[in-house]
Amino acid sequence: MSARNYNVFFNTHTISGIVISIALYVIFFAGAFSLFKEEIQVWEEGNPISYTKRNDINFDKILDSLNNRYELHGRDLRLILGEKSDKMYLSMGASKDSLASEKGKQPNYFYVNINTVETESYLEQYSLGEFLFRLHFFQQLPTIGIYLAGLVSFFFLFAIVTGIIVHWKKIIPNFFTFNPKAILKKVWTDAHTALGVIGLPFQFIFAVTGAYFGIGILVLLPANFLYNGDQVKLMDHLRPERKSYEWIAPSDQEVPSFNSFAKKTIDEWGNFHLTNAYIKNYGGVNMKYIMIGELESHDRFIGTGRVTYDVNSGKIDAIKNPNRLNYAEDIQRVVSRLHFADFGGTSLRIIYFILAFITCFVIITGVLIWIEARNKKSMSLAQRLYTAKVGHIYLAICLSLLPVTALAFLFVKLSNGYFADKQNAIYYFYFITWLLFTLFYRFKRDNYFTNKSTLLLGGIFGLLVPISNGIISGNWIWNTYMNNQFDILFIDLIWIVISSLALIIYFKIKPSIKEKSAFTFAPIDYKNLKALKEEEALKKQIPQDETLINDKNYIPMRTKISLLWIFIAIGFILHHVYGLALIYFKESVLIEGSTGETPFWAHQWRILMEGLALTFGLLSLEISKKWFIQISYVWAIIVGLFNVYHVITAIIYEASNISEILILLLLVIASIFLIKNINQWRKN
Repeated sequence: MSARNYNVFFNTHTISGIVISIALYVIFFAGAFSLFKEEIQVWEEGNPISYTKRNDINFDKILDSLNNRYELHGRDLRLILGEKSDKMYLSMGASKDSLASEKGKQPNYFYVNINTVETESYLEQYSLGEFLFRLHFFQQLPTIGIYLAGLVSFFFLFAIVTGIIVHWKKIIPNFFTFNPKAILKKVWTDAHTALGVIGLPFQFIFAVTGAYFGIGILVLLPANFLYNGDQVKLMDHLRPERKSYEWIAPSDQEVPSFNSFAKKTIDEWGNFHLTNAYIKNYGGVNMKYIMIGELESHDRFIGTGRVTYDVNSGKIDAIKNPNRLNYAEDIQRVVSRLHFADFGGTSLRIIYFILAFITCFVIITGVLIWIEARNKKSMSLAQRLYTAKVGHIYLAICLSLLPVTALAFLFVKLSNGYFADKQNAIYYFYFITWLLFTLFYRFKRDNYFTNKSTLLLGGIFGLLVPISNGIISGNWIWNTYMNNQFDILFIDLIWIVISSLALIIYFKIKPSIKEKSAFTFAPIDYKNLKALKEEEALKKQIPQDETLINDKNYIPMRTKISLLWIFIAIGFILHHVYGLALIYFKESVLIEGSTGETPFWAHQWRILMEGLALTFGLLSLEISKKWFIQISYVWAIIVGLFNVYHVITAIIYEASNISEILILLLLVIASIFLIKNINQWRKN
């Protein structure tokens, strides 16, 4: 490989890795725990587990009870059966019958205990396992979270491919030349390469499947063209079980037994079990039962089956044999199985768990290599400060996840039963604690201290997890073992292992390791930072006035920033004007539900978009305080991300409105220039 190509691949690997490193670390860390989402919920509740085989569930009893409470007549229902407990998720749409009562027109979704038929709302049964599962793909960020996770996974593919190209010749030698006594950069490089290759197949699978789940909409775009834009027809082929049937009329017959159809489906294929089901038009003349399940994974890797029954006639409308593959449907199951490791039992999920943490280590070592390599005396103070700041922020956010997560386990155990809205309770505790840890380590400015203390705190808090479980729930390790409560036992054991390893590593890391760091050889004196900056400025000071005067294209930075803010404000106004094109060519110019008065939320959007942009444009000419520059920088980034998101949604949903898309693209370009110039203003 030529030196030029090597540098291209090396820089691509470095930049793509650094840009996504924090998000990628969170994805793998949270994803490791989300592999045991249901076990965590069982541990959190602390109750003995009762598990009824899915083929033995009395669906008729459940449906009769729910019909009395929620009036199922005319509704579409979806039933998702639990893997580890006797809870079933059930969602019901509003009744399609125009004569239905107000109760019947209210959609609902909740969890049902299949034995007692007691229901719990999503918020009531929310658990830390669910939180970590959602954090795995950033669902806590409304709308954009899953797309962000998908983009991170996509760029992770670049990092993997370019990393293999860059390190290809070093892979085998690094296995045999690993020397912990070498300089720190060499230690991190060897560990990064060796462990990166060990987890390579796993990382590649997760990058591909994660990108599919996160930005699957891009996968569907070419398919959409094949169906001439008919999305209903497209989804009927990809997800036939979700097909909607028009309501015709209520049936005079008694609702046929769901149990009998379920048993009929199970008996159709040997070793087949139900995973979920749909009921369409409950109580109607064209009522449908859609039974979905699969063969045991040890019998067939992909063995999904589906039967659609016309209930009143008893005939089969459609059938999908689990012993035969259907590419359009089964490829989605392949991706799901590879991503969630639900085909090899607990042992495979443990392997995934270990490899996820290895990947976390690979990510951290990659960041540390970059930090060590860029801290040289030959670099300017500003460059070294920037590198150090990035390192402090990255390590503070990533490494604090261990003690924060251990504390979260203690919190949910101690607070179990105290909060009606468990979701908000977990949100507030986890994110506020994480923020406090991050701020403390960021301004501590000592990566060695951050590493050591997070290992120590993570180890201590982690060992308290099984102890708290024993004290509060009486589920001591020996009790859960004797009572065959292996799900609860597993979570306790996994924390004992994690904590033990964290404490062992803590005691193995000696102060002598810090002495090998580039920051020891080229330290930054933060206490005299102002004097160092003035000294460097004097050394580099050059007469620039004449150059600026002779440059006819020169625009003062603050003027340029102000103009860009004003351009963005005008762009927002034009965007709304161009958006009216969709209204001009429709029959009505009123939004559905309009009263003739502009709602308050519309004024909020105008103030946030045009108003704040004009405000920043005006104040940029008059204020140059550090706090103002920082606020401008943050808001410019938010506006830039919003503009990118707006372009994507406009292309997807309003592709015909070319003028609107054009102005949105110009806004994205202006946002890039604005962020770049404000960042330069910050540095100066």
